[in-house]
Amino acid sequence: MAGEKILVVDDEEMIRDLCYHILNGEGYQVAVVANGDAALAELEQNDVDLLISDIKMPGMDGLELFERVKELKQDIVTVLITGHGTLDTAIESLMRGVEGFVLKPFTQKELLSAVDRAINRCRLQHENIRLKVLIPVFEISKLLVTEIDLAHLFKIITDVLMQEFSVDRVSLMLVDESTGDLVIRASHGLPSDMAHAARRKEGEGIAGLVLKKKRPLIVSNGRHPDQEVMDVLNREDMPLSSMTVPLIGRNKSFGVLNVSRQSGRTFTTSDLQIVAILASQVVAAMENAAMFEDLRESYFRTVQALVAAVEAKDPYTRWHSTNVAKYAVAIAREMGMSPTQLEEIHIASILHDVGKIGISEQIISKPGSLSREEFDIMKDHPAHGIRILEPIGFSQAIMDAIYQHHERFDGKGYPQGLSGDDISPGARILNVADTIDAMVSERPYRGMISSTEVIQELEKEAGAQFDYTVSGAAVRLIDKGLLKLGMHTYYHYVAGMEKEGGRHGKESAT
Repeated sequence: MAGEKILVVDDEEMIRDLCYHILNGEGYQVAVVANGDAALAELEQNDVDLLISDIKMPGMDGLELFERVKELKQDIVTVLITGHGTLDTAIESLMRGVEGFVLKPFTQKELLSAVDRAINRCRLQHENIRLKVLIPVFEISKLLVTEIDLAHLFKIITDVLMQEFSVDRVSLMLVDESTGDLVIRASHGLPSDMAHAARRKEGEGIAGLVLKKKRPLIVSNGRHPDQEVMDVLNREDMPLSSMTVPLIGRNKSFGVLNVSRQSGRTFTTSDLQIVAILASQVVAAMENAAMFEDLRESYFRTVQALVAAVEAKDPYTRWHSTNVAKYAVAIAREMGMSPTQLEEIHIASILHDVGKIGISEQIISKPGSLSREEFDIMKDHPAHGIRILEPIGFSQAIMDAIYQHHERFDGKGYPQGLSGDDISPGARILNVADTIDAMVSERPYRGMISSTEVIQELEKEAGAQFDYTVSGAAVRLIDKGLLKLGMHTYYHYVAGMEKEGGRHGKESAT
């Protein structure tokens, strides 16, 4: 069975019936209509592989219908039925893109021969389209296995669309949860001011209309058969050809994907199918990322609670990780690190002592110095922490900072004995912040250390325990009064003040 869908358009009922019986008998899915308007209405509602139309019809003739159909579905294959009086017109139509014609009166063999040639071309065209689709879809699908960085994924998708379609502009508009408006989250080819200012409410503009109706839309030569769409086009300065596809998830609408070009060939329905497939990949990636983020957040909160429970066992370590995070982020910001790096520093600081969950409470809470055996046990806590955190899937920068935060700049630290730039930047910052909190925390065997003494220690250990750059940034912050030290108790913290607690000195295994 052939299975392709064929639409026959002829004002003569006898011709329509003849075509229907011949083609239906060959296994094609056949629809028949009497005029051009009815054909356009049919094409709006259903996909068609082959259009067969008489040239000479009252009202809209076959050539006009062909031109209108090409605007609507450029990749549709067309065969015209003509008499001797319109033979020259039929020949001209071949030059304009019609795939073939049948001369009246025709036999069953002649009709099927013309249809067979056109259908073979249609099948080849569809096969080429499928192969073309596989390349970008395969590339995007590989990313979906591991990619949770949506910004990076969006950039790749816009690059793929730019390359595959040679378009002028690509934009990904997502729904702003707070307002419900569409805003651009990734784009290519748009002026930066336009990308930042672009905003559409549901139902507003082409993007808002597609979001509202949840149906993809293609505009060719600035025209569209739907009057509602044309009304929008008349109000907006739209490109020659554009495609807009909604991003529909399981339970929500995420936004729309826009592709447009100012010149060159107009987009086809096959192009729209490719973009629709890529849009489904975007949705899958967003849903996967959201689920992963929920799981990671839940696990992170659980681990954070365990860290707090460990610290709460000793009044001198309570809020230690929170305090270290404040110091570390302040130092990283002073060093000019990016927002992403600041976030990684913050997470690593909060979780840097999570490995102590696996260490005996007697060792953790011991008020005096640790024995060599106890110290060796304590030195395992960075490795314990990495094993605990591996299921979360944190970035390598976070994991390195946690694992290496007891490495020394001179190579005399642990667990690997790394030195200098071999230690990750996050670990070097965490080392300084961790030691600062240990120095300024009150102990039962000594009072609190002054800011001057902290600065002296940071300068003394620069190049030995600490990275010069990191210790220098911390000293500058303390000198400026931007790193508040020495006011660290639980009660002050709850009251909203910068009060923090810790029990670990410079040489401890904290």
